Amino acid sequence: METTELNDSYFTSIGYDGALRQLHVRFASGAYIIYSEVTQMDYVGLLSSNQMKDFFHEKIEPRFPSRNVNT
Repeated sequence: METTELNDSYFTSIGYDGALRQLHVRFASGAYIIYSEVTQMDYVGLLSSNQMKDFFHEKIEPRFPSRNVNT
């Protein structure tokens, strides 16, 4: 899985597993959520967005099933 560590007030890391089409998001709050059925195009769009938080709330969060992971 490809993971990008972020120096951001909202996200701490974002990872993508292309084989499983899963987006792994770790938030600054400590929450860790896996989104399923995410395309690589959406993952790249999120990482390349100038407004990642807005992109996430508009294009990822409402469109893909998710599950919380306790860590």
